[in-house]
Amino acid sequence: MNKIKVSIWGREFELNITYDCYSDEEVLNSQEDAVKAFVKADESISISLDEVKKYCLAMNHKEIGSNVIENIFKYVVPKYLYVSREDEKRIVSIMCNYRFDQENGIAVVFENEKFAKIGKQDIIL
Repeated sequence: MNKIKVSIWGREFELNITYDCYSDEEVLNSQEDAVKAFVKADESISISLDEVKKYCLAMNHKEIGSNVIENIFKYVVPKYLYVSREDEKRIVSIMCNYRFDQENGIAVVFENEKFAKIGKQDIIL
């Protein structure tokens, strides 16, 4: 599974999937299972939108110029899914471009299909 269609914050995306593994390693069944479970976690993905908006307002309130974000896609655009190499937990991150930090972007991290944290992409890479 290298690409997958997934609904994120009310919009359909076809995203590449990047698995955390070296070139001489196989993708784990648990990693593939994590992706399958994640794409069915519509409610958790929807709930994460509020967390993403809070993050944007906390980090760049001045640049946004408002206390409300109507269209998150003006600031955050999902680019690919990153699947951590775990056996005990299913960790999938939505890796996004971020208008105010194009070098680092942001990662929206889910653990066992529940929102876990948000931050610069290096929190998961």
